[in-house]
Amino acid sequence: MKTKLWATQISLVIVMTIFSVGLAKAADGTLKVTFKYKDPATGVEQNLNSGFIYLRDAAKPPPMEKFFSKAGFILGPANLWNGKYSYNIPAGQYYIRILQRKLVAGTPRPYGPPEAGDLTWFQTTPITITANATLDLGTKYALPFSSSPVTITGTVKSSSGTPLEGRYVRAQTEPCVAPLNCTDTGCEQYGNECGPTKFPAQQTTDADGKYTLLLADSGTYYIYTSPCLMAGHNQNDQTRCRYAAAPAAVTVITGDMVTVDIVAE
Repeated sequence: MKTKLWATQISLVIVMTIFSVGLAKAADGTLKVTFKYKDPATGVEQNLNSGFIYLRDAAKPPPMEKFFSKAGFILGPANLWNGKYSYNIPAGQYYIRILQRKLVAGTPRPYGPPEAGDLTWFQTTPITITANATLDLGTKYALPFSSSPVTITGTVKSSSGTPLEGRYVRAQTEPCVAPLNCTDTGCEQYGNECGPTKFPAQQTTDADGKYTLLLADSGTYYIYTSPCLMAGHNQNDQTRCRYAAAPAAVTVITGDMVTVDIVAE
């Protein structure tokens, strides 16, 4: 009798284990992407076959460029021939970077923070992996990391001159506050244009209030700082995490290194 009972219990454990494994697999989605590099001088494309895919849980703060933010998943190196990557990943939202390290003696280095000579692609908005579905990002073209970047550096201090540590500083392609419903006599309100999809670089200040932003493209940038990630403009809400702006927008070209200091409270 006891033997039958043990056999029944063991069978139940096996069935539950198989069922659990089935659920775990069912909760996965598939991420596909083709990773290439196009020579800007010749237009010749090459497949990047030894890349890493870095994914970080979008519920956590976005990864900062200068620092090694712990990944949820580091997939690769793929060691492909056609640059086409495909991985099964648990459903969720993730920040993503694809990185092919500079080869040393024909061998890619282990994954780490991007360095000069690496080829990389990333985006500031998270991707969404859905269970039992495929997200195909199509073809993504890598850029040389920091080959000749635009560098914006500076400090964030209080009005009394105290360095502010741990402040988020970001470069926007549009101003955060835009006038709405304007007439000849003025504007009715100001809309918040400081959303998470419109900034190409973000950093935190160090103990001396210093920051450094690395930008891939020339252009005009608006620099903002805030004590939290999602600052917003709402003049009627005194408790909302607010941002402070640099004195003026800055226009830069490739290779520029400019200093932008910000006063904030």
